[in-house]
Amino acid sequence: MEIQINGKLSTIPENLTISELIKHLGYRQGSIAVAQNQSCVLRRDYEHTRIAQGDDIEILAPMSGG
Repeated sequence: MEIQINGKLSTIPENLTISELIKHLGYRQGSIAVAQNQSCVLRRDYEHTRIAQGDDIEILAPMSGG
């Protein structure tokens, strides 16, 4: 299915949770924040929040530097 990830159209397997998407993309779950359709998803809900066709997902990872 197709969704937007950080502003780019992406094709992912169907029926993924936020947690599964994070793993699929290679992120470490403890060091990111996720928004689905402009709403913050709490870390405790990653395992239960399903991604749907056309969703807009933003993944924010900390950056080092100054």
